[in-house]
Amino acid sequence: MTLRRFGFTLTRGAWLPLAVLALWHFASADSVIVPPIGAVLDVLIHPFRDPPTLDSMPLARSAGISVVRVFFGFGLAIVTGVPLGLWIGRIQWASDVFSPSLGAAMVISPVAWIPVTILVFGLASPATVLYADEAWRHGLLDQLRFAIIAVIWMGAFFPIVLNTAAGARGVREAHIEAVRVLGANPWQVLFKVILPSAAPTILTGLRVAGGIAWRVIVAAEIFPGTRGGLGYMIATAHTQASYEYAFAGIVVIGMIGLALDGCLRLLALPVCRWQPRER
Repeated sequence: MTLRRFGFTLTRGAWLPLAVLALWHFASADSVIVPPIGAVLDVLIHPFRDPPTLDSMPLARSAGISVVRVFFGFGLAIVTGVPLGLWIGRIQWASDVFSPSLGAAMVISPVAWIPVTILVFGLASPATVLYADEAWRHGLLDQLRFAIIAVIWMGAFFPIVLNTAAGARGVREAHIEAVRVLGANPWQVLFKVILPSAAPTILTGLRVAGGIAWRVIVAAEIFPGTRGGLGYMIATAHTQASYEYAFAGIVVIGMIGLALDGCLRLLALPVCRWQPRER
């Protein structure tokens, strides 16, 4: 890419953020709800400062707790969703049994499951399981409430399962038969043929699931008993009229979500390097 072309691409991609900033500037001029850009930037450049007017953790610690929660919920969705998707995609009777239910469950908003997860898990966390009455002493473990992790898992699980099943179903049977003729066992067929062929579709499901996990975190962190996280900070900022922290939390959620999507894009480069040649 030439320098001129790069500059043109950068300029074309920058007009929308600049327009949003300009609209934000004018909207905050005579508003008590929309904070000035400078106030939000002050929060962003001091992420470890305790909010002086807010009953919440510093921005950096809130972001860290949210990242850990999404890491566990999203990771659990990958560990459970990919094997189930491969099974459904390759076994016809499993597809007939599970696909209709999974398709129906996918369209249910993960937020709708919050009351159910509260009833099932209550305020339980790894800290309450391991340390019982002294759970409050173990802040991070106590913040990993099972109900919050379950909501994040539900948001990410179904896109991963359905995309993995579609990818496994689309593997060419000729490729599978060819390696079987050469003496490959079922595990070799799985790791040498099915997974590489289904990888592009699986990664698409992971990107969709990652975006859903980050959208769910705000609602999940309003869970009763929660004392940290970006969702908790945003909700508390609204109730206490500290809107600069609410906007800063939204900005950080967007930045972390963009970084997560970028990491999955980078993962796709070596995993799916064969795809252009295949086409």
